[in-house]
Amino acid sequence: MKPKLVCIDKTFLNGASGHHLPLFSKYFAVSNFDPSLEYDSNTTFIYQRDEARAKAKQYEKVSKFIADAVWETEFFCLNTFDERTLGLAAAGHNNNNRVLQIPKWFWFEEHFSQQDKKPLIKSLPSVHNKSKSFLLQMGDAKPPRVKLYNALERNNLLNNALYSFLAYGIALEGPCPTYTEDHELMIEDMIGDGPEPPFQQRAYRPEWYNTTQFTLVAEAINEIVDGPTDCFITEKTMKPIMYGHPFLLLSDNQSYKTLESWGFNTFPELFDQSIDNESDLDKKIESICIQIANYKNLDVQNKIQENFNRFWNRELVEELMIKEMIEPMLEFISKK
Repeated sequence: MKPKLVCIDKTFLNGASGHHLPLFSKYFAVSNFDPSLEYDSNTTFIYQRDEARAKAKQYEKVSKFIADAVWETEFFCLNTFDERTLGLAAAGHNNNNRVLQIPKWFWFEEHFSQQDKKPLIKSLPSVHNKSKSFLLQMGDAKPPRVKLYNALERNNLLNNALYSFLAYGIALEGPCPTYTEDHELMIEDMIGDGPEPPFQQRAYRPEWYNTTQFTLVAEAINEIVDGPTDCFITEKTMKPIMYGHPFLLLSDNQSYKTLESWGFNTFPELFDQSIDNESDLDKKIESICIQIANYKNLDVQNKIQENFNRFWNRELVEELMIKEMIEPMLEFISKK
């Protein structure tokens, strides 16, 4: 009999990433919380916020709980978990044995959620003529991104780039005067619970990649890294991999090394990846500007194709999700 997993309010199984439900339903009896029902001690409740968990407070001493923060490095709830609670997070908790880290979450998520984009990729960008230097997509005006933008502008490196900075009203699709920096609101907008956003989140147009040499990724710098392999890799890095682009990263230390450990190719023949060990943000950005100014295109078609194939490999992705996410959850639930 499959263990019962009850979602209290929005979770990764019934919210914006509900496309994972078919796989998880093979291993769990998943349902939404109903306060009119009485649940037995074999039920595990999954939640994001303390107010959600409070709805099942009568089961605190008999049931198990899973705190869902798979999209983030920090929880939306108290994270002083006891032996009856398992936390799920993307990164930032290497030294906490009550948190299951899922560093590949954004690979899993983008693989399933962006299936409608794959048919639009008629050919990989490398076969097209390039009119622009690089592609850069930024949303919130977080300090590292502002520093990067200012440095690129100061060095005249944006003149021939294709870029967006939504917080500054610049979008690839056109002017963007109504951008909100509230990530959760943007997610709610995606599933119809809020006003229409000014553009589609996760938007993709082949010409953005076909006309540019590479992607400059401004990652979500993780301020609570617990170790050298605990970097936060999001959809920002997955985009060039899934759409067939070389990439240069402004990211947590060891990001290139981590991607390589996942089986993806990086591009040391194009970029100086020694910045993977540089902790000084200003020095990282300075190096990035020098590399862009001195960029020389080389044929990396085979490596791009390998990345593309690996990202979209459904059998591999499901195998990794089962091993790194589902099986540890089942082990936690079954443990006496």
